[in-house]
Amino acid sequence: MSTAPAATPLPDRWFRITPDSSGLTRPRLLARSLIGVARLDENIRGYEQLTGVAGDLRMPIPDFGGLELAAVDTMLLIASARPFTPIQRQTAYSVIVPCLGAELDRLRPTGTEVLEPPETILPGSRARVRYPDGSIAELVEHRPQPGEAARPPLAADEHRGVRLLLRKAVSRADFAAAVALYETLLDTPATDRARLQEPHDTELARIGNLLVVGTDGPEYTETGAVRLAVLTPAPQDLPGAQPLAYAAAQATSRHHVVRLHDGWRAEIWDPAVFASGRTVGT
Repeated sequence: MSTAPAATPLPDRWFRITPDSSGLTRPRLLARSLIGVARLDENIRGYEQLTGVAGDLRMPIPDFGGLELAAVDTMLLIASARPFTPIQRQTAYSVIVPCLGAELDRLRPTGTEVLEPPETILPGSRARVRYPDGSIAELVEHRPQPGEAARPPLAADEHRGVRLLLRKAVSRADFAAAVALYETLLDTPATDRARLQEPHDTELARIGNLLVVGTDGPEYTETGAVRLAVLTPAPQDLPGAQPLAYAAAQATSRHHVVRLHDGWRAEIWDPAVFASGRTVGT
């Protein structure tokens, strides 16, 4: 009588607080940081200290290019011992979805283009797409491996009152369209909104983990490469953050730009700007 083969043991260090993404109510948007494997542990610790949130997954994937992934809050750290490919570097977002097939069906009417069709990987399955605005995203469906149990949430060092978001800057003329597009792409309504007139006319909208910034001032033209935003009432307490020259010249009480511990630039906002949703003057 034949017996079923034993389940392949998961790699060392593997854990997921949520092994099955089918229970998600909407896609989970993550920023992507591509790093060498030697820097993974220090970057995990840096983002845990920044946000006060413990990592919720770590996945060594030796058969998929020797990658090792870790997620802390809204940051996905992607570590590799070999050079990243051009398409990996061009990919702006990782998105954990409840069901990959259903997500592709939902996105198709928006004009989203499938660049790499679904394939099975150790975490579940994945596909790469190009959104209608040209941004590239990797969609991933998580499913548990045989015998894998959810890891209980890890305790954070402290609650820092910091919210880490992805940032997308667009011109004022494109702001409304960008907000409408990402409300559809992320299946999430915009909640916090604000309009500021200092030092340049700027509109803000938060869509889940994404902050859309609409402005024709330096926040768009000079810092368009800034891909993170941090909401905090006490920016001086962010561990490892260093003000940039741009920030020294343009900073206001509500907004400035810093370099984080790993070299990423982040736009810092005081959450008070969203308190009323109305225009804030100088």
